[in-house]
Amino acid sequence: MLKKIVIALVLIVLAVVVAVPTYLYGAYPKMRPAPQMTAANSPEAIERGRYLAEAITGCPACHSPIDESRPGDFSQPGLEYSGRVFPPGSGFPGTIVAPNITPDPETGIGRWTDGEVARAIREGVSRDGRPLFPLMNYSSYRDLSDDDVMAIVGFLRTRTPVRRDNGMTALDFPVGMMIRTVPQPLESSPAGLPAAGVERGRAMIKVMLCGECHTPRDDRGNPVPGKDLAGGSEFKGPFGVVYAANITSHPSAGIGAYGNDDLKRVFREGKNRAGRSLWVMPWSVTKNLSDADLDALIAALRELPASPNLVPAAQLTPAAAGQ
Repeated sequence: MLKKIVIALVLIVLAVVVAVPTYLYGAYPKMRPAPQMTAANSPEAIERGRYLAEAITGCPACHSPIDESRPGDFSQPGLEYSGRVFPPGSGFPGTIVAPNITPDPETGIGRWTDGEVARAIREGVSRDGRPLFPLMNYSSYRDLSDDDVMAIVGFLRTRTPVRRDNGMTALDFPVGMMIRTVPQPLESSPAGLPAAGVERGRAMIKVMLCGECHTPRDDRGNPVPGKDLAGGSEFKGPFGVVYAANITSHPSAGIGAYGNDDLKRVFREGKNRAGRSLWVMPWSVTKNLSDADLDALIAALRELPASPNLVPAAQLTPAAAGQ
């Protein structure tokens, strides 16, 4: 009798092991056909796309190889938008490849339709139906209006094509299977980001992926409850070891003692109150923010509930400390 029970349990486990992947790979990702969209190519639309890509969504910070010899996540000259590889040990479950998004027809998006690019940006599905790893912030980019996403696409079409094959994302099990459930097709055209004020600042915190670095995570990659944007995430590189700052309104552990000019220096020049250069923080992107958008972002940060989370001091190499 016991043997029959054990056999039955083994069969049930095997059935589940087979059924779950079969279901996930058959039913997900949820996707729709790429929409029929055409990017405008007027100078005004291209400039709008440039601003959105290089100041708000921060495309070059993830989609370009980074010059690690200098702070700020600046792109390597000549390789802008040609893709970036986040290898194992970067804090992600496997190897993450932010693809080449230059107009190169072989290794970039040169053969993609405008609608396919827009679907990838807002809905998280590649041209071939693969789900994109959520480091690509499509859960927030889905709030971009049709005009905004088309402006970005139009701008990307103007970039210099770079022939650079970065390989493919390879995720650890079971993450590679589970992320198939993340993409969601749009059901209607989004209204777009708020036009101004603190409401726009709140949306920018989300769209600019501030929480990706500044919210500490547990061993499974889940945000630590009660520590939203409270800092502490560790980053290692040729520069040494740095930790994402607590950017809540706490007066000593966070940015509560920072004046607005202090914060503007952080975003424009990559310097903290003590004048130390900030490594890893992509101020190569935030320096491009308009005055109005920077004011809106700072106002929204001031609203964040204060967290007393203390962040360790950076451990920089002598060369990095001297910059």
